[in-house]
Parts: sequence; structure tokens; C-alpha cells
Amino acid sequence: MSALAFGAVAWADPPAAVPAGDLDKVQGYWKPLQCDYEGKAQMPTEVMKQVTVVFDKSEYHLYFKDTKLDKDGKPIIFRLALAGVSFDSSTSPKSITFEFAEGPLKGKKSHGIYELAGNQLKMCYGSTDKPKPTKFEAPANSGLFLETWARQVK
Repeated sequence: MSALAFGAVAWADPPAAVPAGDLDKVQGYWKPLQCDYEGKAQMPTEVMKQVTVVFDKSEYHLYFKDTKLDKDGKPIIFRLALAGVSFDSSTSPKSITFEFAEGPLKGKKSHGIYELAGNQLKMCYGSTDKPKPTKFEAPANSGLFLETWARQVK
């Protein structure tokens, strides 16, 4: 197994046998193209460049690379969230579920819909306390996130 480096953090490549279906198609590194919450951008474009999602088997890791360097001159990487993730391609639209194990949403669950098209992953999701979205939109006061991610090629 080779290690992939992201700043000061290294991960092992996913094993050859990952779960079948769309989960195996999303394995790897993704950068945000759009991150909205209730119809408003969550962060400026420059900050989005510092964010990376890694799908590693059935885990979702959300990282932020600080512009500051540590005492050794290496980038400081923060893991903002860790969640178990599952994809269900048998529904229409396709369904996604997150179970957060770390970060500010620890212990919470989110559900939503997704669309995987080539090297882009579009998701619309919110808390399981509310109905699962049926469209890719996150209007004001909906409690929904609308995100588009682009696969990063090694």
C-alpha cells in the first residue's frame, strides 16, 4: 500500500476491495465547487481551495488546510468532520446518509440525495429530523446543504 500525502497528513490508499456500487466510485479526494447552506454560500472561493473531502471506504473525512505553517514549515491540516457514509443508488433520486463520528455534528445523522456524473458529485442533504430532500435545492430556512464536488486526480 502506498501513502498519499495531503500537507502534513498521510493516508493509505484504499484497499483493492471497496464496497460495490457508487461508494466505490467516489473513493479518493474531492474539492468543492459549490458549498451552499439555505441558499447562501458557506465560504468564499479562496477558502474553498483549502477544503478537501476524502472518501476512504465507507468513511467521509472533511479537511481544512490552514494558510499558516507549523513550526517545521509544514501546512497545518484540521479534520473538521468524520462520518460514516452510505450511498443507495436504488432510490430515485439516489440517497446518501451520513453518521458523524467527529466534529461539531458528532452523534448526528444527515440524509439527502446525490448525483454522480463523471468527476462531479452533487449532494443535497440535511438533518434526519426533517424530511429528506427530493430536489437539488436548498432554499432559505430549509436546513439544507447543497454542494458540488470535483474529483482530484492523483
